[in-house]
Amino acid sequence: MTAYIGRQPIFNVNAKCFAYELLYRSCDINNVATFQSSALATARVIVNLVHNLGVSPIIGSKIGFINVDEAILFSDTLLLLPKENFRFEILEHTRVSLALIERGKYMHSLGYRFSLDDFDCSDTMMRNYEPLFPYIDIIKIDILAIGIKHVSGAIEKLKNYPIDLLAEKIETFEEYEHCRKLHFKFFQGYFFEKPIIMSGKRFEPNAQNAIRLINCIHENDEPSSLTQKLSTCPDLVYSLLRHLNSGAYHFKSKITEIRQMITLLGPQKLLSWLGLFLYDSPEKKPFGEELFNSAKFRAKLMEELALMCEGYSPLANKAFLTGSLSLIDAYLAIPMEDFLHDLNLDNDMQDAILYRKGILGEFLQIAVEMNHAKDIEATVNALGHKPCFSKEALLEACTRASLFVEESNHYQN
Repeated sequence: MTAYIGRQPIFNVNAKCFAYELLYRSCDINNVATFQSSALATARVIVNLVHNLGVSPIIGSKIGFINVDEAILFSDTLLLLPKENFRFEILEHTRVSLALIERGKYMHSLGYRFSLDDFDCSDTMMRNYEPLFPYIDIIKIDILAIGIKHVSGAIEKLKNYPIDLLAEKIETFEEYEHCRKLHFKFFQGYFFEKPIIMSGKRFEPNAQNAIRLINCIHENDEPSSLTQKLSTCPDLVYSLLRHLNSGAYHFKSKITEIRQMITLLGPQKLLSWLGLFLYDSPEKKPFGEELFNSAKFRAKLMEELALMCEGYSPLANKAFLTGSLSLIDAYLAIPMEDFLHDLNLDNDMQDAILYRKGILGEFLQIAVEMNHAKDIEATVNALGHKPCFSKEALLEACTRASLFVEESNHYQN
């Protein structure tokens, strides 16, 4: 599957691109958006940003503008994006209530910045949205709706408000020149550039797994409990790792275990992250169930091997995560190097996954050999002598790993 985002530049008075509006797109064949609701479209844009394409590859050091309505504003979805890199456009059909005004005030106090989209300066629009003006930094003036001859009179209504104006839907040089002389601070439209479509590999967890983990958080948000439940869902582990490396977070420590990822995000942001998957159920991937079962078997067996080998028990959590990630290339149908590129994974884990190096690499190779072995006894004998565990201990570890897969599947079903 492929993920898409439309991106249209926004220019300042010096004709320099300072931001991009990010738009929902469903494919790369046409340049239009088809969606059931504004909330679904915004959720899809954010999903593609934090899970599939990444923040930095799409906007770099510039600002990203994203459309929002009341459904998104009242959710915690915005908390997933770094507020210093984004400005949120309140859509023109958003119902302005007392509750929404208070929500805008609160989010603004946290450092979130808002603009108004498709503003036509009509008396109705002025009356409806004026209560939000204290929390608005930019108003996007729809010159196509107003008509270029009437823009000057329309924006006169806003002269007493300390809000920057952006002229949008500029389609000709004459329109641009006219708006530039009216002291607009920002400009956007087909005259400069139509939205281009950015694409990348799309990967999303099963929505049912996300629902189960949400329920688990509501019942018990202790990291140990969440770690246990999350460890049965390699798809969520994969996606959480991608999210933590999407550009939305900045941390120096290497990721070595699932519990660490949960601690970095925290229960509230974890809930927001999981909630994104409830907007859309992904298609089933070929061989997905079998790959997940294999990943769970590898993860559990590697954990067991670390625990049974003297001196390696501190590596148990790292071993589990290594096994869980070892089949991501098959699931996504991309080279493993592409997935690991720029991820903040521990070097020992990367070496194990890519080259089977180190003790983790040895454990992974054993897990691969033991996974789906037709003749376990013969496979064990073929492994040769392993000084840190006996053949009997390995067989017992394989049994526990198989039980782990069965129990986790029972939990998910």
